[in-house]
Amino acid sequence: MAEIHKSATIDAPIEKVFDFVDDPANFPRYVPNVERVADVIRTEKRLGDSFRVIYKVLGVTFDEKFKVTAHQRPNRLDSSFEGGMKGTFTWSFAPEGNQTQIKVDIAYTLAGGPIGKAIDAMMLERTNEKTIEHTLQNIQKTLAGGAVSTG
Repeated sequence: MAEIHKSATIDAPIEKVFDFVDDPANFPRYVPNVERVADVIRTEKRLGDSFRVIYKVLGVTFDEKFKVTAHQRPNRLDSSFEGGMKGTFTWSFAPEGNQTQIKVDIAYTLAGGPIGKAIDAMMLERTNEKTIEHTLQNIQKTLAGGAVSTG
């Protein structure tokens, strides 16, 4: 299983950052390579809500179905996903004055058993890591219009 752990400080209040990330309609605005979001099912409680994300990486189109597994506004948002990959996303948010410390932790496996793992090790893992770095940068640009420090 591959893992990605990234963090950044966003120049926006925690509620604004959380609400932006929490809305699947915003994915194409900040997640690189996302072509569209479809089949959004969204309820007031949010637990069990689902949506599909269609995106392209290294010339391959992925259609991933996400399901919200934890929703603790404004501090935590978890989801599981499956499709061409299977795994979990955990978003954590902490206030720092008028800024927000955001962390994203992802664990995933690529479909295809040993062949999928070999492809992931060779190409996809590094591409996915860069995508998450760009995702955090895009959140900063969209919400605060400036540079972001990522780790």
